[in-house]
Amino acid sequence: MKLSVISLIIILVALGCKNPKKTENNSSGEVEQDTLIEAPAEIQKYKNDTWNFAIEYPEDLIISEGQLPGNSVVINVYPENMNISKPLAIHEKPEIPYIAFLPNGFGVDAPSGSKKSIKDWNSNLNLSFNINEIESQVYLLENGEPWAYFLRFHQPPEKWNETGGVFVHYAVSNFKASCVSAMGESKPMQQCDPMGEDKVSFSGKVEEESKNKLNMVLESLYFTREDAEERKDFSDLIKVEKPLPNIEITSPLEIKGKARGSWFFEAEAPVKLVDNDYKVLAETSIKAEGKWMTNDFVQFSGKINFENAPDDERGYLIFEKSNASGKPELDRKYTLPVLFPPK
Repeated sequence: MKLSVISLIIILVALGCKNPKKTENNSSGEVEQDTLIEAPAEIQKYKNDTWNFAIEYPEDLIISEGQLPGNSVVINVYPENMNISKPLAIHEKPEIPYIAFLPNGFGVDAPSGSKKSIKDWNSNLNLSFNINEIESQVYLLENGEPWAYFLRFHQPPEKWNETGGVFVHYAVSNFKASCVSAMGESKPMQQCDPMGEDKVSFSGKVEEESKNKLNMVLESLYFTREDAEERKDFSDLIKVEKPLPNIEITSPLEIKGKARGSWFFEAEAPVKLVDNDYKVLAETSIKAEGKWMTNDFVQFSGKINFENAPDDERGYLIFEKSNASGKPELDRKYTLPVLFPPK
């Protein structure tokens, strides 16, 4: 019996030492060994100097650059393990999750189905830059769940044209399209005329894991200028002293801190309070105390009033850099997590 136990221990140790999995750390060049747990996906960085934008993305996604009909440039982000015919535009199979960066637009009709402007939508997106909320669209399933976005700008980024934008397409399982005539009668999709009076609706379920990955990419997106200096960390731009992160807040909320003079325009900068879905609850501005036309840090203060705190106790206080030009490459947003009192 004792011999059997010893033999079992030897076998288990041998199995544990056999074929250790190697993962590479690209930033340091070191090789780590992990025999038990699959390492999380590494975050890669991509910077496009031709179209002046940058993103971060998980290593199980791929980036490719191509051209659509009419010599329209497109940069795609999509899963590496899918058999995909590239390039990806705006009319693709429902099960394919991807992003299409379209500096010159796409030159074809937008997707059919239910849609709203971002302004009229009951939620929002966590972006590092401001968009034209009237011209930007969210495409919705029958249950109101978003399956795609097309984002437009107030002013196009440097080198992009007026029709340029970003199309985000989530993977949808159990997808079904249906058509209803102006008289309220169902019609076969082959006979449907969405450009006329027929209405198309889509149903299905958005695949959550791939959606989260695309959202991560979208939230990391920022635009740059030609020959601009390296993008500074927020710690070198703004320091919020009150409220502190993840602190329960009540109305009126006092705001204090300091920021570089370049954060302000005419001594002010906008602040938004949003819920966990980034829906705006209240807006205000912080005011620089003293001379703001400087590159040094300047003290600021402000106050924001809000009513009807959301049921979800989490939210965010978003500090925006003043940007009179409206150009997305000059936008910066600092997001501070806050808590609302439980109901």
